Amino acid sequence: MNERKFYVSIETGEISEAKAGNNDDFVIYGGPEDIISLRECFDDLKRAEADTGFRATIPFKEYHQDDENDAYDYLFMKGYKKIYELGDAETKHHIESMPFFDQFEKIDDD
Repeated sequence: MNERKFYVSIETGEISEAKAGNNDDFVIYGGPEDIISLRECFDDLKRAEADTGFRATIPFKEYHQDDENDAYDYLFMKGYKKIYELGDAETKHHIESMPFFDQFEKIDDD
């Protein structure tokens, strides 16, 4: 397989072969299909983030009864799961220390 090294920032949604600025939160190795899949996840996450912002303008809607926030949380964990699967040893170790790591089995790999 033709896997290459990428630097990833989930906060900014950046996936780059060149290390620049703060884009190196995580190091992953993947082929074109892997990177396309991660990019699609980041794009979905960005849309879900916009939906939660709109939802926040609705008064008296509680967070725990909010489909938009549930979708955002799911996509956030899906992104981290994908980064974990493609990550180097340091990336895997860092993500394993996160409090939601044990929830990855609930995330579909589609």
